[in-house]
Amino acid sequence: MREFVSLLLVVLLALLVRKLIWCLRWLWCYHRGRETPAPIPFLPRRAGRNFDAHVRQARPTEPPAGEREEP
Repeated sequence: MREFVSLLLVVLLALLVRKLIWCLRWLWCYHRGRETPAPIPFLPRRAGRNFDAHVRQARPTEPPAGEREEP
C-alpha cells in the first residue's frame, strides 16, 4: 500500500512539474510578445478550451488610454 501511495505521489509531482514548466514558458513568451504555446491541461488528453476563454477575457479589445496614439 505504501509503495502505491509513493508511486501516486511521484505521478502527481510529475504532472505538477509539467504544468509549471508550461506556465513559465507561457509567461516568458507573453512577456516577450511572442506567440504563446498551446495550452496544456493538468491531466493529459483534456482540451484547453477553458484556458483560451480566460485569455480572451483578460485581453482588452482596445489599448489602454496611455498607449493610444494621438492624431
